[in-house]
Amino acid sequence: MTLLLALMAAGQPVQSGELVRVGGYPFLPFVDPSGGLTSDLLVAMNAIQKDYTFQLVNTSSKRRYRDMADGSFSMVLFENIKWGWDPALVQASKVFLQGDGEVYVALSQQGRGQEYFKTLQGKHILGVSGYHYGFANFTADPERLAQQFNISFSPDNAVSLRNLLAGRGDVAVITKSYLKSYLLKDPQAVSRLLVSERFDQTYAHSAVVKRGSKPSPQELDAIFDRMESAGVLKQLWAKYGLDN
Repeated sequence: MTLLLALMAAGQPVQSGELVRVGGYPFLPFVDPSGGLTSDLLVAMNAIQKDYTFQLVNTSSKRRYRDMADGSFSMVLFENIKWGWDPALVQASKVFLQGDGEVYVALSQQGRGQEYFKTLQGKHILGVSGYHYGFANFTADPERLAQQFNISFSPDNAVSLRNLLAGRGDVAVITKSYLKSYLLKDPQAVSRLLVSERFDQTYAHSAVVKRGSKPSPQELDAIFDRMESAGVLKQLWAKYGLDN
């Protein structure tokens, strides 16, 4: 049995260290109703050290800033400090996962190719509420977005993709790893979709941590380094199709 499988089989932390609440909002495949990568990562983090017990707390993409400030939780995983965070209030760990990102997806039509994605002007965009997109210079303000683009918002990537397939928009901005897992489950959808070769943004995922809280970014870096050396991170990324 691999170390990761052993950790997953354990299911519960093997120690009762200081409780650390970790915010998680719908962000497929990192957080989804069945758990997602964040839940698996927290299980592994609990098993590889004894000082802290990490516990997932639900929030939303829009509410996460207020919840962090109010103390509902003190950190968020798979984040980027440029996604609306105030550097005076939070710090970031080093990047522990990169290579994934968001791509543009449209319905496949005869004569439609990559040139379709050269501009989003004049197209009905399907996005996720509270997300920060490269095409919008990372603003998530719905009023500003509505002034500049024809955009509709969904609660998560799954709904955005369903709306695209139902013809309710022209271009959906979808996390590539989620799209990959979706197409593995529904291969017939491959021929219906045109996926951009370029990214809207590429992820550089770190942990965003409230200043003055524990563990510090440096402590988290050490935990991630241990997991990297043990091969745990590699196995987790592979499980969610993030290994290439």
